[in-house]
Amino acid sequence: MKVCLIRPSIVVPASNQVAMFTPPLGLAYIAGTVRDGGFDVQVIDGVGEKLDTRHRVDNDCYMYGLTPEETVAQIDDDAEIIGVAFGFSFEWPACRDLTKLIRERFPDALLIGGGEHVTAVPEQSLRESALDIAILGEGEETALEICKAFEAGELDPSTILGAAYIDNEGNAIINDRRPRKRDLDDIPLPAWDIMPIGNYMDRGYGFGINRGRSMPVLASRGCPYQCTFCSNPAMWTTRWVARDPDLLLDEMAMYQEKYGAQNFDFYDLTAIVKKSWIVEFCKKIEERGMKFTWQLPSGTRSEAIDDEVAAWLYKSGCRNLSYSPESGSPSVLDRIKKKIKTESVLESINSSYRQGMSLKTNIMLGFPGETMKEVRETYAFIAKMAIAGADDVAVWAFSPYPGSELFEQIYATGRLKLDDAYYDSLRSYADTSRTVSYSENFSDEKLKRLRWIGVSIFYLTSWLYRPLRPFKIVWHVFTGKHETRSEMALANILKRFRMGAGT
Repeated sequence: MKVCLIRPSIVVPASNQVAMFTPPLGLAYIAGTVRDGGFDVQVIDGVGEKLDTRHRVDNDCYMYGLTPEETVAQIDDDAEIIGVAFGFSFEWPACRDLTKLIRERFPDALLIGGGEHVTAVPEQSLRESALDIAILGEGEETALEICKAFEAGELDPSTILGAAYIDNEGNAIINDRRPRKRDLDDIPLPAWDIMPIGNYMDRGYGFGINRGRSMPVLASRGCPYQCTFCSNPAMWTTRWVARDPDLLLDEMAMYQEKYGAQNFDFYDLTAIVKKSWIVEFCKKIEERGMKFTWQLPSGTRSEAIDDEVAAWLYKSGCRNLSYSPESGSPSVLDRIKKKIKTESVLESINSSYRQGMSLKTNIMLGFPGETMKEVRETYAFIAKMAIAGADDVAVWAFSPYPGSELFEQIYATGRLKLDDAYYDSLRSYADTSRTVSYSENFSDEKLKRLRWIGVSIFYLTSWLYRPLRPFKIVWHVFTGKHETRSEMALANILKRFRMGAGT
């Protein structure tokens, strides 16, 4: 039986400052599992198939990759099961509309979908799209069970853990979640051989900084923390599970041989939780004599990164780290259940800086109840991070993300509607003009100004203490040798101007 899995094209603001052309690791894992289960699998990566093409959606946004019509046209005629990867919620409108086009061409196919957004709001996802079944959370086993049952003519969604559907009476049925995999090494490897991974590698696209031909890998799943702004507890639960370091390195060695990989981007939510695991992993790289760079671009915690760990990270090839303290105000950190100490974060940043790693930091402003006093505390912390050695900062506006604790609280008050305007506002991470404030103390315009002030404080402080940095940034942008997120962002802006408004 033919199964077609689709990663939809993405819609991003015309003035976006960050690259979002990342290989779809989650879909690659699903494809590998379904193929290992005996199915003929086709994968359509709407982004990766046409990385150099964009289409104007309106005056404010472009769609990158295949058009929805091109995507549907590429689906094999004999596809009987079609799966769509619904990523984060800002992608929902485009994904939703794509499913309707798929249904028009394949009225009898089984249409399934999963991902962060579908997991967070399954009923809305089912009612607004053409999906037959939504897959919740970790999706490999659920997707394979659905495919096998459909092929056997015995599909009964009510019996499948981790599935949601609309019954014959029009009721939304949300089944119990499937238990998380306890051994990640039992999951078949991602099916990169049937995906356009080379298109990303040839262009230097990935989750991290362009340090050569990059492959995505996953060393762990889940996060043991319960930050109130994060959708992780709904998607992955709070159980952190790590892979066997040797088996992970076997996979990476295979990518070096097969694809010429020079760098690895770790997609982990929180890769460094146990000091013993990360030190063992780094030591095994040295023992094997493996040579590559690797990065942790998604934002790790600081607890396990001391002088010893930082030294092992750099020695093993780690060159880029992202820290996500989110706030410098103790009272805000307490309210959002971040459970960190700012002093420890600064010590960890300084340890990593002294080893020679490039460091990005993530801050969020505009939490409900946040005051100007707390913002000033965060500004002081931003300056201290710059002094400690961090290279870059991203100052986001808090957005209530589906699946998070704060989203549920705000949604219950009626202060937001799950409409296209809301989903568009979630793109504020790439375009500050979309800043929407959910704090009673700041207007949208004031919060946008506060974001820019935070960024300005960071870079002015950084360049005051390290005056050669701005010259290095300019040099790296024009030579194409990027080492920091700001250099990559500037290069993307220049590339966007060169592309013009034609395609």
